[in-house]
Amino acid sequence: MGVLFVFIDGLGFGDTDPAANPLRSPGLGFLGPIAAPDSGPPAPGAVQEVRFAGRRGWLAAADACLGVPGLPQSATGQTTLLTGVNAAAYMGRHINAFPRGRLRALLEEQNLLTLGARAGRRVTFLNMFRPDGLKLLLEGKRRPSATTAAALAAGVRLRTVEDLLAGQAVYHDVTCWTIHGQHYGVPLVTPEEAAARALDVARAHDFCLYEYFLTDIAGHGQDRDLATGVLKNLDEFLAAVVRGLDGERDTLVVASDHGNVEDLTCGTHTANRVPVLAFGRRARETVEGVEDISQVAARLARAAGIPGVGESGEGEHG
Repeated sequence: MGVLFVFIDGLGFGDTDPAANPLRSPGLGFLGPIAAPDSGPPAPGAVQEVRFAGRRGWLAAADACLGVPGLPQSATGQTTLLTGVNAAAYMGRHINAFPRGRLRALLEEQNLLTLGARAGRRVTFLNMFRPDGLKLLLEGKRRPSATTAAALAAGVRLRTVEDLLAGQAVYHDVTCWTIHGQHYGVPLVTPEEAAARALDVARAHDFCLYEYFLTDIAGHGQDRDLATGVLKNLDEFLAAVVRGLDGERDTLVVASDHGNVEDLTCGTHTANRVPVLAFGRRARETVEGVEDISQVAARLARAAGIPGVGESGEGEHG
C-alpha cells in the first residue's frame, strides 16, 4: 500500500471548553485527545508524537488562512490540499463551496490524482456515489466538489453502490446511516468494516483519497447532536484504520481544509489551525515541519511516489 489520505472537511483545533467544542465530548477515544488536547495544538512548524493502540503517530498544526485576509473556505482550501498550490493567494481571495473557472482549471491540472495517474501510479477515490448523484455528475448537470473534480480530471472511476456491496468503497458518512433504507439496497456498515474496506482498497493503490464532510455540515448548523454523532462515527473509523495498519507498508494521513466543527458557538468557518496527522510508514517525515496546508500535498506525493508536486505552494502554476 502507498498512502490512505483521509480528508476531513471543517475540523480545526478549538477551545478546551466542551460546551463549545464537541471534540471534547466523552467517548472520542482517538480523535478527541489528538484534535482537542489539554495542552493545545503543537506549535507552528513543530511535530508532536501521539500514541494509540500501541501505534505511534505524529501530529502537526497547520495554518489554513494562507496569508490571505478573511476566513478560509472549502474551494480554495481543498484545492490547496490536493495541489500544493496556495490557491487562496493564487485567486487573491478565499473561495467557498465548489471550485470553478481558473481555480477548477488549476485543480484539474495539478491535483495528486491527476499527477499520479499521469505518472503511471495507481490512484483512486474511495467514496461511493449514489446512482442519482453520479448520473447528474457524469452528465455535467451537477457541479463537482474539489475531490470529485480531481478524480474526474484524473480519469479515476467513481465508485458505485455495486462497489460498496462488494466491499470496495466507503460512503461519505462511513456507516451508510444517511442512505440506508433509501431503496439502494445498501446495508448499514460498522466503522470497523468500513476501515477494513478502506485498507483493502488502499493496499491495492499507491494513493487513495477518502473525503468526510459531515463535520463541516454539523459545524455550519451548530448542531451539537449531529456533531457528536458524526465525530463518533469518524472517531471509530479512524481508530479502526490505525489498529489495522501495517506499520512497515501502510501510511495513513489525516488533514483538514479549515476549522469549523470545533467551535459550535458560531456557524462559520474558523481561523483555527487544523490537524495534519500521520501513522505508519514514513509518518514523521510526512508531517514534520508542516506550517500550513499548502505543504501537505508535497508530503503526500513523496510518500506515494507521485512526481511533480512542489513544496510550500511551489506548484507549476502561472
